[in-house]
Amino acid sequence: MTPVWHDGPLDALVWDGQSPVAWSVVETGPYAAGLQGDARAIRRGLAAALIRKLAGESVDVRLTHGPAGAPIVSAPGGWYLSLSSRGAHALIGVAREPIAVDREVIDDHAPLWDMLTPTEADALRHLPALAQPQAWLRRWTIKEAHAKLIGEPRRIRPEAIETIVTDPIHATATFEGTSRCWSRSTTDAIETVAQWSQP
Repeated sequence: MTPVWHDGPLDALVWDGQSPVAWSVVETGPYAAGLQGDARAIRRGLAAALIRKLAGESVDVRLTHGPAGAPIVSAPGGWYLSLSSRGAHALIGVAREPIAVDREVIDDHAPLWDMLTPTEADALRHLPALAQPQAWLRRWTIKEAHAKLIGEPRRIRPEAIETIVTDPIHATATFEGTSRCWSRSTTDAIETVAQWSQP
């Protein structure tokens, strides 16, 4: 199911009751006003606000973390959460099925070829030189989101994850399962949402 991308206040979020939601929000902006603590605590407060918006304003939201540090929604039941933060923005993914998100700030650094499979590297080499850094960064967000979906991103070598980019939005990633991925480019970043492919 295609994610709902949202920027801006939660009051303006239009949700169909089923689709995953990816909220891109400034961690120091007006939506974080009143939240206390360090950047991590503010991200968790923003995530709790999104879950309340989707699950019902009166629900008690409790977040914990798994052994690898990934956030877990311990209450209300049946919700999944993923967080990514780069620059002053956080990308918060919430869904009724496992979800993972990644956000990377766009730059013009050359691709890190050793983090690609041979097939991926070949695809990038066929692009114009100026397009290669952003194409590499998109694949990187797909790999990161997929690794987070597995649950132990630090143990997985990036070049072990095979990505197939279908178009400017859709892709898949394969390693210990296959995920469907959706990406978007903002003015300064690439953001990706991953969920497991249905059998």
